[in-house]
Amino acid sequence: MALSCTCDHVSEDSSHEEVHGYEDCPGYAPLPKMSPFLSCGNQYSAAHGNFQQVISTVVPKNADGTPNPNLATHQILFEDEHGAETAVAVQKAKKCILQGAFLVRQAVATKQRTLVHCEWGQNRSGSICCAFAVLYLGWSADAAIRYFRDQNLVERHYIGQTPMSNSKFNKLMEEIERERPQLLGETLPMSPPPKVVVGPGAKTDRLSGIQFFTNAPEMRPQQFQFSMA
Repeated sequence: MALSCTCDHVSEDSSHEEVHGYEDCPGYAPLPKMSPFLSCGNQYSAAHGNFQQVISTVVPKNADGTPNPNLATHQILFEDEHGAETAVAVQKAKKCILQGAFLVRQAVATKQRTLVHCEWGQNRSGSICCAFAVLYLGWSADAAIRYFRDQNLVERHYIGQTPMSNSKFNKLMEEIERERPQLLGETLPMSPPPKVVVGPGAKTDRLSGIQFFTNAPEMRPQQFQFSMA
């Protein structure tokens, strides 16, 4: 039996901590400092957001839990073995991550609301978004991973919340940073994204006491206001 999306059964006031990351809805986190058009989420996110481009590393699901490959505009399928990948699997993952990062660059450059998703929205999709920031925005691997973790922890709350926890994927981010000149070739880095106008104040995670360096906890793709200053 297909697992149904739990968002219909959880109140708006709930933290959603009683569900796992593969079933929380809408299940995605905006990444405005990477791009105001970019979000990262789980297998249900494509069915719950107003996205123009959906880059899938697993088959996305409808709200009722049935698989629907038609929700994806691009499918880049690879496995997350949580750091237990073989050398061959790591190289396959790297190729897929770079392909995904290129697709993100194309989509956000044309201001299309873009979702990258995997099953949980933690490692595979997170690595594609981080690789995009490292390769095309000039971020360090560490900065990209920390920002992604912060946004995930601010925007989503679920059982098993460990964003960017695959040690081998994280090392790939460092590898991509080192290889950036060779990988880019003559491709120019993208301009910084427009500033996102958000409400005042940063958030502190109520469980861990982590101070997040982003202050965009409530924003969704259709709600951004842009300033080119």
